Amino acid sequence: MRFERAIAAIRAVMLALAGWVALAGVALGMDTRDRSIDQFYHTAWTVREGAPGQVTALVQTADGFLWLGTQTGLYRFDGVRFERYRPRTGGDFPASSVASLYAPPDGGLWVGFRYGFASYIDGDKATHYGASSGLPTATIYAMAGTPDGRVWGATFNGLVALRDNRWHVVGPAMGLPGIRARNLTVDREGRLWVASDVALAWLPPGGDRFVVATRDVGKINRISEAPDGSVWVADVDRGVLPLWHDTGDPAAVGPSLRVSSSGMLFDRDGALWVAAMGDGLRRVPRVHDLARQAIEAEGSAAQRFVERDGLTSDYISAIIQDREGNIWVGGSRGLDRFRASRLLPAPTPSGATDFAIAPAASRGIWIGTKNRPLMRVDALGASTVDFPQAITAAARDDRTTWLAGPGGVWTMEGDAPALFASLPVEDFTGVQAITGDGHGGVWVSINRPGVYHYSQGDWHRELLPAVANDPSPLVLVRDRTNRLWMGFARDTIIVRDEAGHDTVIGARDGLEVGNVTALLPDNDVTWVGGERGINIIDGGHVHVLALQMDLRGISGIVRDQQGDYWANASQGIVRIRGSDVAHARRDAGFSVPVTLFDSLDGLPGTPAQFRPLPTAVASDNGRLWFATTSGVVSIDPADVPRNTLPPPVTIRGIATDMGWFETAGRVELPAKSARLRIEYTATSLSMPERVRFRYRMDGIDKHWRDAGTDREAVYTDPPPGHYVFRVTAANEDGVWNEQGASIGIDVAPAFYQTAWFAAILAIIGAAVVWALVLMRVRRVETQLRERLHERHAERERIARELHDTLLQSIQGLMMRFQAVANRVPHGEPLRASMESALDRAELALVEARDRVRDLRDHLGDTVALDMGLVELARAYADEHAVPVTVDAPPVWHGMDPLARDELYGIAREAVHNAVAHAHASRIDVSLHREGAEVVLGVYDDGQGIGPGILAAGRPGHWGLRGIHERAENIGGKASITSSLGGGTHVVVRVPISRVMPLPAWWRRWIPGA
Repeated sequence: MRFERAIAAIRAVMLALAGWVALAGVALGMDTRDRSIDQFYHTAWTVREGAPGQVTALVQTADGFLWLGTQTGLYRFDGVRFERYRPRTGGDFPASSVASLYAPPDGGLWVGFRYGFASYIDGDKATHYGASSGLPTATIYAMAGTPDGRVWGATFNGLVALRDNRWHVVGPAMGLPGIRARNLTVDREGRLWVASDVALAWLPPGGDRFVVATRDVGKINRISEAPDGSVWVADVDRGVLPLWHDTGDPAAVGPSLRVSSSGMLFDRDGALWVAAMGDGLRRVPRVHDLARQAIEAEGSAAQRFVERDGLTSDYISAIIQDREGNIWVGGSRGLDRFRASRLLPAPTPSGATDFAIAPAASRGIWIGTKNRPLMRVDALGASTVDFPQAITAAARDDRTTWLAGPGGVWTMEGDAPALFASLPVEDFTGVQAITGDGHGGVWVSINRPGVYHYSQGDWHRELLPAVANDPSPLVLVRDRTNRLWMGFARDTIIVRDEAGHDTVIGARDGLEVGNVTALLPDNDVTWVGGERGINIIDGGHVHVLALQMDLRGISGIVRDQQGDYWANASQGIVRIRGSDVAHARRDAGFSVPVTLFDSLDGLPGTPAQFRPLPTAVASDNGRLWFATTSGVVSIDPADVPRNTLPPPVTIRGIATDMGWFETAGRVELPAKSARLRIEYTATSLSMPERVRFRYRMDGIDKHWRDAGTDREAVYTDPPPGHYVFRVTAANEDGVWNEQGASIGIDVAPAFYQTAWFAAILAIIGAAVVWALVLMRVRRVETQLRERLHERHAERERIARELHDTLLQSIQGLMMRFQAVANRVPHGEPLRASMESALDRAELALVEARDRVRDLRDHLGDTVALDMGLVELARAYADEHAVPVTVDAPPVWHGMDPLARDELYGIAREAVHNAVAHAHASRIDVSLHREGAEVVLGVYDDGQGIGPGILAAGRPGHWGLRGIHERAENIGGKASITSSLGGGTHVVVRVPISRVMPLPAWWRRWIPGA
């Protein structure tokens, strides 16, 4: 158990250190104590923006979500949307009024309710505790965990601890005085601090006995640790004050605030924030500077922010700082956020307008307006000068700070303005621009009259080249060679050198900025800004600066000490890296990236486009200042806060036309999900409006999709399959969470998208193709049979003609020769010769009759093969007295006529050979089916065939060759085996598909087919 506690302690300490390092890295080098509370960027969410009312507790969990405990339930916030939370597993919460929240550093969330309930949330599962778990039936004021893994709760009935999944009241048993525990916290060293009704005590890390710090306590609502390790409390009766310090005297570390408080915290820079009960918010930047002082509620030592300043409610019940450094305040009417903006607003008086700015000596700037006194402003504060004159133009050269307005031209002598000269004209609408001449004089642009030069104690109107513009330039600036640059409306610049020679640069020279409202001489080049972008003039040649953002309305350009350029444009303040500009000047195709600072960074309004100009200056200490129509802001280019924390990414759920699907585990979507919408978010709470996303669906997308700031992905008609959806996010500074979040998605197929349906279609398609092929085969077979029938008919015709003509004629000739031979006396050589010739003719006639019989020897269309073989056997048995047996089942109807005739011819030839040549005494004929073949066999017991005759045939006879040819004609194969004195076997095998032209699935059901 001790080992496990030690491991848990080490892990908690490491997580805490990581948290501090992360917080320190968000805005490295920026101390927010140098700004007042009204210089923070404040955002408020009320019920109208979706925020819940009656916020009682706030906490940020490890996944970045901000959790709000309210009197009506638990909510979470990702910076964009409020969502009421209810667990999906484990059952609903046993109560709805949340009193306290605690987020362990390694994940999860503890929720303490009023009247004796607690719940632990892990993902989407909740575990609930009540009286059956040992928890007292009392409100849980606070919860916390110590590094040894123990979880504690402060309740009206005392301190409780969770052990073995049960709660135990442990206060008195561990030496904690009192019967109630009003609040608790854990300091950086892992000590548990508990405020009871009679004492403030602490428990050492891993210890089992409390040490009493002080018994001088009242009704303590909150306990907080200061950066120096001192322990402060918010006491209902005495206010906010330090109660313990390891040096022994807590009063020496800070003041006491006489304000009834419900909450307090020390931010990461050490400033004290106090939530006043019914009196808004208080902030003390440096508590050590006010040690031993008593600060009243209405005093000026504590900065104040209340409802009339924009706070949602003066009654505040919860305050925390998130991991990015934002201060969150929850009250009776909603939620507030205070963020240290990158642009520091200058403390200008309310109602001031038209800010003319110029650098002041050493640090800060001078700000002149139309309707307020002259001010000197720096990052630490502002001071006014008793000088109520309206100022419409300001500038500073190497010697002098110049101010101009309707009352004249002034110079600054120390911190006091002195009248330099009255204006040379009376009929004018305003001083547009001013700049010194480097010799103690000054140039001014007076609207309508034109440009005047004060030198040698008098004003001189400058005659300028004729241009198609008003005679008064919008901006004046002097470069290091003492040339005067004058920027006019409609793409026109006039440059005057010390000798008085003028050079006009305009649209015909490539100038493309519209009205010239900003000029910056920069070594050998001059930057020109206007309503349509930025140009650079180098040696009289104009170059358009190609930027990745289409800038408009540029009325101020300045260069910082690091060599980067800043422009005040209508979109906001932009930063252009000097290295990128050098790259663009070498490569005309390079588009220069820019960094934008807009209203989310604290920029009020937009820059003036007509007067006062310029709207951007650099002070002597390197700080940059920008004027807008609503105020003045500044930034230190060497210390621009940067958020280094990648935003945690969460997939909220999946919506289809079939309904909503939670993302617990792999999601299975029904078939025909026409529109798939995946909702996701990232919990970067500083600037959620600038969080960018990219996503991809493995299995559909080949590349990442840039979603911009959209927090949902939509897929139309996703095909069935197994997918993985991945999403990553980047914060406002482009720091990506490369791991992101992912979820598996299975889209079920419709019945017509399944494999078995495709198989059925394939089978049907194959069947159709097979049917078409079969039809084609049957058609070809029909055509072949028709041709065979024609062949048989032709053979019969030839046979008839031979029988009726040729054979009959030969027979008649033979009879006539016989008659002639009979007349020749016996014994005559002539008669013998004639009778020998008649014998040979008789033999030829017999052979001719055999051939004619072969031509006509077929069974006809109606006689089955088995019947034909039986008739053949009977004929040979009757004629030659040789027994012939036939074994042929009577199932051979429907045979192909050609195959039937060829098989019959083979059988007849084999039987004939057995009778005529082999002198067999027994002949067996069989016809049967073996598997997919029809087998015809003729077996005899005759004298056999010699090997030579079996291989080459008998000279002058074609019987054996005819058997092979007939078999090949019908796609079969004949096998003839014989031995001398051992008989002859003739076996012919033919595929059944050639003999019985029926579909195979028909023959399967025909026995013997």
